[in-house]
Amino acid sequence: MRDVEIIEEELMEISAIADDSVKFERIIAWCASHPDEVPFAIHSFMSGKHHKPTAPTAS
Repeated sequence: MRDVEIIEEELMEISAIADDSVKFERIIAWCASHPDEVPFAIHSFMSGKHHKPTAPTAS
């Protein structure tokens, strides 16, 4: 497996894509290119490491 920081950086770049269809295509391509890192990526997303804090809404 490659360096964790590199993997996380790539995943963050993909998650920043606004167009869902392009994002989906990039996810598929990333998974096909790095199949041994998919479990790590899923674990990272499930643990909330990649969730950006949302801006507070005015109420």
